[in-house]
Amino acid sequence: MKKWLLFLFGVIVATAFLFSKIEKRNTMPKPLIAYLTDGKWYFIDDQGNLMFKPKVLEDVLGYSEGYFRVNIKIDGRVRWAIMDLKGKVTPVPFCNFLFNFYNGRALASIITKRDTNIENEEYLFGFINTKGELVIPFIYKDATEFSEGLSFVMNDSIRGYIDTTNRFVFAMKNAAGNQFKEGYADINNKDFQIGYINKNGEIAIPLQFDVASPFSEGLAFAVKGTQFGFINKEGNFVFFVDGYVAKQFSDGLSFVGKLVRQKQLVWRLINSKGDYLSDYVFEDVREFSNGYAAVKKDGRWLFINRNNEEVFKNEYSYIDSFVDGKAWVSLKNGKQGFIDTSGVLVVEIPRAEKYFDLRLNRQVY
Repeated sequence: MKKWLLFLFGVIVATAFLFSKIEKRNTMPKPLIAYLTDGKWYFIDDQGNLMFKPKVLEDVLGYSEGYFRVNIKIDGRVRWAIMDLKGKVTPVPFCNFLFNFYNGRALASIITKRDTNIENEEYLFGFINTKGELVIPFIYKDATEFSEGLSFVMNDSIRGYIDTTNRFVFAMKNAAGNQFKEGYADINNKDFQIGYINKNGEIAIPLQFDVASPFSEGLAFAVKGTQFGFINKEGNFVFFVDGYVAKQFSDGLSFVGKLVRQKQLVWRLINSKGDYLSDYVFEDVREFSNGYAAVKKDGRWLFINRNNEEVFKNEYSYIDSFVDGKAWVSLKNGKQGFIDTSGVLVVEIPRAEKYFDLRLNRQVY
């Protein structure tokens, strides 16, 4: 009995320790924004704290899976590098372009043929790991970033999907593939017809569309002849829309766009049943998240809720999407930073030459 009680006590202690580590990991500060001032980049976490000493970098271009994607100067030339959450920089000088990390791999490319017309340049693609090592060599003429553990690759002798070890998973004939989303990847043939495959390489939706986007919340925007709308994972149109383009669904909502007045793109709000929740009144939109969307209407940036009602009635010069309860705002009173979902400025960022949102992986203003 005594041995059993000691064993049980040990299990309880070990379990508590494990859960405390998981909880600590989940509550650790995450990268929020990088900004440039006086020639140095400052990296701020989601609590508003400086992550490490400011860095002299040429540019900051992305963040994913614990690593920043940056440009640095080596012997007077701009080169690619990755930087960890402690500010340690690892040069990746052997590539001409570097993408973000997905599934522990970052797509990289080298130029094999230069041309004054950039469209005529030729590339080879490979992948690095988080140590900056080339783990999949530059042997592919085309490749996608990894998604759901797979990447489409192509060269003169191979066409299909590989896993993160460069193991060939399945082949494709006369088709090009894109990234997997929700278990489906859109592919197109030489006649530019588009369909979808599943992760076994099987045709899940026949190639029949002129335009088809990745799936999001079970729906994908597609065009077939004169039909514009959203399809389900059986390839059937769930509803049609009167717009020519659309954002992916998020929070059960999407925006549909069309061209008006000298090719100006305007947007309207719809739900997942295809109901129109607004007219074409938005000049610019960001996808819904945390129950809100940033939109531009009548030349003015504002936030709307799921009922298309304006919230946080401040005067903004620019705003962007919510991520984990925070959204970038530039106020007309000269302040900028992040508001919470009640509209309160909770992380103020000083004036700078450039700002890069590390959650959205894009520059903000």
